[in-house]
Amino acid sequence: MAILVFEHSDSTGSERLGEVLRDVGHRLDVLRLHDGDAVPPDLDDVDGIISCGGPQAAYDDSVEWLAPQMNLMRQAHAIQMPVVGICLGNQILARALGGKVEKMPGGIEFGWHDVKLNPSGREDSLHAGIAWNASMFQHHRDHVSQLPPGARLLASSTKCKVQTWTMGLRTFGFQYHPEVTVDTIERWMDEEPEALSEAGFTMDQVRRDTQKLFSAFERMTQRLFENISLLLMPVDRRYAGITKDLHY
Repeated sequence: MAILVFEHSDSTGSERLGEVLRDVGHRLDVLRLHDGDAVPPDLDDVDGIISCGGPQAAYDDSVEWLAPQMNLMRQAHAIQMPVVGICLGNQILARALGGKVEKMPGGIEFGWHDVKLNPSGREDSLHAGIAWNASMFQHHRDHVSQLPPGARLLASSTKCKVQTWTMGLRTFGFQYHPEVTVDTIERWMDEEPEALSEAGFTMDQVRRDTQKLFSAFERMTQRLFENISLLLMPVDRRYAGITKDLHY
């Protein structure tokens, strides 16, 4: 049994989240869809899905792996298997379950931005130990403009209403990037300086913000990853073979 990790770019993957899951005993099956890896036809030997970020658009049906990934996400959600989407993965997940994804009317969100938990988010067990108002790193032009029917909004930022949401027992979407490292941030700035400028920042500004904010961000997201590993994807239940019977 393994957690499927869908990667869509050389520039981002599960990173620190993947490290925590490996540390507690999970096996990750990393599929690099942008390099030609195929989406599995079913969920045999799968006990969770993580869909990572990427430069593609969740509404671009010409992307050959998009429809198969959405189909597998729907299957996993239907049987209450853990599913986590991050940035692009969050948008793909939302669309797979009946939501809507569009370009952000306010333009790109890149750099450090405050993300505020609403009352539902403050009571959510996965967010135990997470500050109600925290600076999170963002890098996206698109957003979830309409949540899937039955989904609950958990957190928002000033520019992007849907930052975190949940649906059912074990499905969660994160628009911000909890997984990033300082090296990831530097790489993104080097790769897309024009996007950073469009967002109204300079590299020096983001570096100063990173130096100031990353330590607290790392502590909080580490708690989030531990909550995911203990509550959403508990490895002891996986080995017992009863993952699908968990109650969040």
